[in-house]
Amino acid sequence: MSAVDALVDLLPRTTLIVGKGGVGKSTCAAALALRVGSAVETLLLSTDPARALPSVLGQPIGSAPTPVKGVKRLAAQLLDASGMRGRFLDRWGDVIRMIVDRGTYLDDADIGPLVDTALPGSDEIFSALRLAELMTESRSGVLGAGSGATDTPHPTPYSRVIVDTAPTGHTLRLLNLPRTFRALVRLLDAMQAKHRFMVRTLTHAYRTDQADAFLGEMNQLVSTLDDSLRDPSRCVAVMVTNSQSLVLDETRRYLAALRDLRITVGVVVWNAADNAATLDVDAAQYVVPRLDEPPVGRKGLESWMGSMRPATAAARTRTSKRARPRSRQMLKSGKRRGERGNARIESILRGLTIVAGKGGVGKTTVAAALAIDAAERYTTLVVSTDPAPSLGDALAQEIPDADTPVEGASRLMARQMDASAAFERLRSEYQSRVDALFDALVAKGVNMTHDRAIVRDLLALAPPGVDEVYALSLLSDALFKDRYERVIVDPAPTGHLLRLLEMPQLALLWTHQLMRLMLKYKDVAGLGETAEELLAFARNLRAVDSLLRDQARCALVLVTLDEPVVRAETERLFTEVRNRGVSVTGVILNRASYRRAALPVTDAPMHFEAPAAEPSPIGVVALRRWAESWVGEVKIDG
Repeated sequence: MSAVDALVDLLPRTTLIVGKGGVGKSTCAAALALRVGSAVETLLLSTDPARALPSVLGQPIGSAPTPVKGVKRLAAQLLDASGMRGRFLDRWGDVIRMIVDRGTYLDDADIGPLVDTALPGSDEIFSALRLAELMTESRSGVLGAGSGATDTPHPTPYSRVIVDTAPTGHTLRLLNLPRTFRALVRLLDAMQAKHRFMVRTLTHAYRTDQADAFLGEMNQLVSTLDDSLRDPSRCVAVMVTNSQSLVLDETRRYLAALRDLRITVGVVVWNAADNAATLDVDAAQYVVPRLDEPPVGRKGLESWMGSMRPATAAARTRTSKRARPRSRQMLKSGKRRGERGNARIESILRGLTIVAGKGGVGKTTVAAALAIDAAERYTTLVVSTDPAPSLGDALAQEIPDADTPVEGASRLMARQMDASAAFERLRSEYQSRVDALFDALVAKGVNMTHDRAIVRDLLALAPPGVDEVYALSLLSDALFKDRYERVIVDPAPTGHLLRLLEMPQLALLWTHQLMRLMLKYKDVAGLGETAEELLAFARNLRAVDSLLRDQARCALVLVTLDEPVVRAETERLFTEVRNRGVSVTGVILNRASYRRAALPVTDAPMHFEAPAAEPSPIGVVALRRWAESWVGEVKIDG
């Protein structure tokens, strides 16, 4: 039996392919799906908004299950969060608006905009709901027509489901969604409970209706997802990793988080590696060496599978000792037209510089190097907004959620923002105020149990992703009060960066609707402090949104690799950010070699080649030396 067949035999019906961005999750997912799909009906589902799967398979993939060429029983699907949100609201929007109308003091004119801005609309929520439908082994139709579902539940046609997930931080959010979504359902149920109480009081009877059916279906779907994720006979994760130190650090944190969620990691795949390093995990382990050609298309994926072998205990080491060819270790002077060192780096930086790219391209390392270079001339803050930050790993020191001096760089501060914790603090403070206010009303003999439950959970109506932009808004002192001359942001990879760029406008609309709702309760709850915080948030949102589109003050630097899948995603990202009015000042080709095709994104005014380094540069001294070795070229028109 081949190694890949032995691996497939270990997998239950649903397999989550997980790992840090850039480790080869899509390659692993596509390869395993090809093998499984040759025997049984299989769905390969991508929940990653970066959409690398078509490039890996070498064919177009749509938002509905698409037959994979040459594999009779395999279909692939890219999750379309926006389309699924629309279908969800087409089916359930009127019911949700009815629940909100019954349970609050809002007028009809207020309810529609609140539902439109606040209810499910993110990749994580619809990934979770689609996964829940598939895990029920029937198509419930909760997401409406077009998701592979119908209004009448019936068995799903797929015997196996393989999920190509987003990078670490956002997949952990997806896997935490049962708890988050339950909070939203709990709020809606509190609104419906108020209606039930009033009907029983007036008529001494109550008959369930559409609203109760919706809430019951949502609770059942989320419970199914929760139970299935934690049952290794139905679902396991395959962790894809490699032996690079930054990847290993994040993999270990990821494994710990999955243990906390009680999700079983059944297999570890060491991709582009000679051997396996040491991990605290009880799982079968396999190694796939670095291939001469990228594993793209049917032929490339078959080659990848054919190269897989079990990782024996004797072969597991602390780090990989594989060395890259000398020509990929350092670019020698004179081999390329351009200026070495950091003389041109300053030209691509602005007051706010966002370092963007596909997961695994070295985005965090580049952001840290740019910040160290900028700190030679300016007071500088480098901040990670990625839910799975590795900035501290790159700088080789502990970086908390506070401005922290970087050792060895006198004018440089660093911060790893915990967006979820920041928004949770806002939520917790708000709920404490609500409890205190309603306790005072109860002491006066006023019974407002249902209103208390509704007002207390209002922030559950926050649109997914609002925590990230809330955290970014907290940087207002750094961005707008001249505390720092340069702020460099290391965000989440491609798909979630694009959501972050769109979020200020959506979050501003949500803030306005939430304040309207609070005004309805002002005589009941007197939520003045929270309203003031929301007003400050709204002011910061306007400022952040304006800054992002100010080409004199804000720029985006793209990091890429000379690999087919990465090049394609870089081109898509460049087009998307330019369409959003964000300036791209430079492209950095990381791990550069002598022989390459033309750089992608030729419209960017400045290109750099950053040489491959083995091991990766970690710490201020190594990062500074690495940045000095970059070769810069000015884009020549025509």
